[in-house]
Amino acid sequence: MKYISVKEASKKWGISERRVRILCSENRIDGVTKSSWAWNIPSNAPKPSDGRTIRHIKNIDLRVDTINFSSISKKKEEFNKIISAPKKYKEFFDKRLNMFLLFALSDEGFAESDIMDVLNNKETFNLSINEKLLIINSKSIIINLFKQTGYGPILPYISKANPFISEQRLNDLYLDLFKGIDDYKKNEYRFAKIVNPSAFEQKEYDIDIQMETLIFQYENDWSYINSVVKASFMFAGLLRIKPFEEHSFLFASIIFAAILLEDDYPLAIIPIYLIKELKADLALTLRQSNYTKLINLFLSSIENEFDSLLSL
Repeated sequence: MKYISVKEASKKWGISERRVRILCSENRIDGVTKSSWAWNIPSNAPKPSDGRTIRHIKNIDLRVDTINFSSISKKKEEFNKIISAPKKYKEFFDKRLNMFLLFALSDEGFAESDIMDVLNNKETFNLSINEKLLIINSKSIIINLFKQTGYGPILPYISKANPFISEQRLNDLYLDLFKGIDDYKKNEYRFAKIVNPSAFEQKEYDIDIQMETLIFQYENDWSYINSVVKASFMFAGLLRIKPFEEHSFLFASIIFAAILLEDDYPLAIIPIYLIKELKADLALTLRQSNYTKLINLFLSSIENEFDSLLSL
């Protein structure tokens, strides 16, 4: 990791050195550290947007009707008490991971049989090398998320990113999709202005402002809500913004999984026959800003996963 000084960041971002130091002290720059009296700023850290702008546009109307989390919370507690056979659960999760990836890759235009052949290390002649690598990279990312979250004793624990979800972290995970496909890929947002569905106005903002707003909400407004709701908000938010040019649904699904795993939930497996229903619910959610139906679909899926785990 290369680092730059406050002076270099000031020149790069076109703001004063004093403003850079304030942003560092407020922990608004991803990955910033302090050694002695100097701030060390990652050279690839994105420029933080003006907080006044964030406060102005962050009031996105996200509505959820009454949802009962008692059943899923009880099953989560039961599972965390009994998980003690790593091999058994590892085999289960490998199978369920493949099913999750069928859902996550559903917008890529691949045949289900071809995806499963790649995931099971079987030869297929219907996909290009780059298409196969995209599937393999997607699985690798989720496996690493299992390791980083220490989800029970299923896989050896490796160091966890801190913070686990941040704008820089999202950019890094997006680049992980392109390993071996385009190693020179830049984690640049697409060039576009989109409408921010504010409760007070309909105004267009650049993608970088939209993304900082989304992360601001995740870190602040959503910090005390149930992780299934938080993951659903993030999933829909990423699909509303579509920050990158490619693989929007796949990327949003990976981040959705990351938020669930961080709070010891299993993957939400949406069966193939329900994917159309989910996308219809998602379209309705983005139009009406009511997330209840979408969240209930995910809750039902996660509860089924807990039932399967508890029956092992």
